[in-house]
Amino acid sequence: MDFINEANAINGLADSVVKGGIALFNGIKYIYSIAESSFYSVDIKDAFKIVLNNIYDTDSLTALGLRLDNETCREMMSDEYNKVLPLIVYSLAVRIPVLKNLKGESGPMTDDQLYKVYAEVLSRGAENCGDAVAETFMEIKYLVRKGRKLPPYNADWFKTYIYTNVPALSEITNKNMFLLGFADVLFAMFYSCLEEALFEKIKEYAADDFGEAVEI
Repeated sequence: MDFINEANAINGLADSVVKGGIALFNGIKYIYSIAESSFYSVDIKDAFKIVLNNIYDTDSLTALGLRLDNETCREMMSDEYNKVLPLIVYSLAVRIPVLKNLKGESGPMTDDQLYKVYAEVLSRGAENCGDAVAETFMEIKYLVRKGRKLPPYNADWFKTYIYTNVPALSEITNKNMFLLGFADVLFAMFYSCLEEALFEKIKEYAADDFGEAVEI
């Protein structure tokens, strides 16, 4: 695909992937806080609407009175859980080849352009900690090139990582079961919205829209 400023397009798309990962990471914490002392005092449907309508700014959930602190998210306040952030961004990065499905006036993004976006995201802190994410950039690239249906983006790796590395979240409690249940829905819906947003960003960067680099 021809961009007026390719470097800007690469950086802009990488920014969007990283911002999306950060927003999803925070969104998980905010929605988890719903299950604190007053279980279900916030309508989960309202929380999902806010997340999906503000995929780069889940801090908007504070409008529902939700917060991120040691009281509401104490089980998530650990170094091991914090690795979920680079894992989330990595899990989104490996799906960058999907952007090839958007064909602009000059055709789709090239493999080289897609790899540059992927490499840029990795350079900003995305990491497959403990090989928790099974999907790879090359596997997704192959499926896209062959026109095959991709496996749905889901929370399986997230749940496996929690069970293996974060004991406080793997105990059988109402709050933890709530976390694992909504993660299945949240991950799938969030990714669908992010993919659409990235397609729109490709169109914008064809018009040379500048932005600031974002890191994890």
